[in-house]
Amino acid sequence: MTPTPKYTTIAGWPLAICRALEAQGIDPVPLLKAAGLDREQFRNKPDDRIDIAKMTFFWQSLQQATGDMAFGLKVASYVQPMNFRALGLLMLTTDNLETAITMAAKYHSLVSNSVSIRIEHQIDLIGYAIDLIPNVEISDLAIDSFFASILNFAQLPNETNSLIEKVELLRKQPKNSEPWRQCFQAPVEFSAKQNCLWFRRDGLKQASVMGDAKLASFNESVVQEYVQNLSSKNWSTDVSKIILKQLDKNEPTLKWVALQLKIGERTLRRHLLEEQTNFRQLLQNARMEMANHYLLKSDLSMTDIALRLSFNDASNFSRAFQRWYGMRPSQYRSNPPK
Repeated sequence: MTPTPKYTTIAGWPLAICRALEAQGIDPVPLLKAAGLDREQFRNKPDDRIDIAKMTFFWQSLQQATGDMAFGLKVASYVQPMNFRALGLLMLTTDNLETAITMAAKYHSLVSNSVSIRIEHQIDLIGYAIDLIPNVEISDLAIDSFFASILNFAQLPNETNSLIEKVELLRKQPKNSEPWRQCFQAPVEFSAKQNCLWFRRDGLKQASVMGDAKLASFNESVVQEYVQNLSSKNWSTDVSKIILKQLDKNEPTLKWVALQLKIGERTLRRHLLEEQTNFRQLLQNARMEMANHYLLKSDLSMTDIALRLSFNDASNFSRAFQRWYGMRPSQYRSNPPK
């Protein structure tokens, strides 16, 4: 039996990508095959999960095939609510757009658990931010496409005023940035500190197209069941994701993680034991994963990396790293393993 990948996206998502490729006169089948994906599987089982590594490879391949760095924005035109399954229907039936955006963030793991989503609040603005997980590669086109899709869901038909105040993107400035400005109808900052779509709060207070409390309640129950089933497959995966998200702020404890999962500390310990692991091992694995990421993907100093991994200083980090990898972090950075 093939093990379930740790980070996945819903199978309905690449169907929209295929339609966008065909609209450009490009056959998606060879690109899918090269990524190890099967279009018939998506059609027959749109609720299935796809390895995010395969999806990222697919995005990279289609960028090469189209020669279009802004292709992710075009994909959004082919994304329908049912590509997000019950979450898309929930967003359409909430009482207003602010609630719809909140639901999209709360249950984002239905679409993909390979990123973290947070909502930022300012006096007049609400930010929908996508935080990357260390060592999980996500295509810039995927971020573009998701932001543009969220905007399409939120923008009411015949609405002339833009809901967006500004957009922040981690991706580097493209040679031609006009497609992004045209899509979002707002200033776009590239090489920003975060990926964030900033909505005007007053625009989000308007009623949604299909606002229906009973339908919204039903759709949310379906989403909750799906997310619960997704989460219950592997407790160690859920714990690892929480650790990775929190570790650069402070070292999480078993008790704190259990609170995030809304279960008791002893219950969580038992679940991990059933999966032949424990919290201390998962914490160490997360540190190793993040250390590898920061050493090879950033120019942070050893002290900065040590602090982000909740070590007291660089020397403690160096000793731990030598136990993990058998070499000093500086050696690992200058001569990484093949």
